[in-house]
Amino acid sequence: MKWKQVKQAIAHLGQESIRTTHNRIVACGVLVSLGFVPYWLGDLIFGTLHGAASLLMAVAIALGVHLIWQRRTQLEKLEASPEDEFLGHILIIGCVLLTPFGFILGEWAQRIIWMLILSGIACSTWGIAFFRLFPLPTFLIFAGLFPSPTIVAKTLWETFLPPKMLEHLMAWGGALGLRAIGQPVEANGVVLTLPGGSVEVAWGCSGFDMATIMAVASLVLGIFLKQRASRVILMMVIGVVLALLFNIPRIMLMAIAEARWGKASFEFWHGFWGGQIFSTILFTVYYYVVMAIAKHKNKKTA
Repeated sequence: MKWKQVKQAIAHLGQESIRTTHNRIVACGVLVSLGFVPYWLGDLIFGTLHGAASLLMAVAIALGVHLIWQRRTQLEKLEASPEDEFLGHILIIGCVLLTPFGFILGEWAQRIIWMLILSGIACSTWGIAFFRLFPLPTFLIFAGLFPSPTIVAKTLWETFLPPKMLEHLMAWGGALGLRAIGQPVEANGVVLTLPGGSVEVAWGCSGFDMATIMAVASLVLGIFLKQRASRVILMMVIGVVLALLFNIPRIMLMAIAEARWGKASFEFWHGFWGGQIFSTILFTVYYYVVMAIAKHKNKKTA
């Protein structure tokens, strides 16, 4: 019975997709977007396994869609003007023609095409007013689809700040921590040297990627919990600061592992499982800190 209902629903969608010119154009855009889904799922799986923010991006998209669904009654009242419908159709058709470049140029081109197709569908179906009435869901969906946010953040950081600034800061913090526990260490730029071995604090060990992930996680969590903008910003700042602070003990541990315990130990703490252990500790501490602040502020406003 259920399979019969599914077939009926599919048949109904197929009939509706070709009923009008608008429906045919939207259906074409949707089909093209579906062609990018396997690549997106691959990035979601492999990115999450390697500590990227891919899962958080998917959560942001899901939250944006959920917020729109909650206000679907208001959405049903919107109607696109002929000008908005024409603009949306131009966006969809133009992106459909550019689809081959998405497969040739890779992820960033696919994400941009996907975002423009969705913009075209929204504009041609509900009009420009959609973006004015649903700014937060639009931001969440587009933020979730944005290609390589950590790479973009890294580019901006390196453009406006001195070279290797964060790496030097992390090396300095790691050296202070090692001396505090009685380890003889020499810090030369981004290199920490102990008797028996040395470690270079490269960009991947600077804590920037985790700080970016914590900022995104804080934003999504704050919106999900329906916090005020000021409190969301505070949560983001706390997440970034904790990520950078927790990165210092990790650098210390990797330096000791390289100097004392051998290459296998260093590779463990430097690799996937070591990163997951520190991430779990970081998120646990972050959760309790943020929840304590939220409860404290709720008591003040009560």
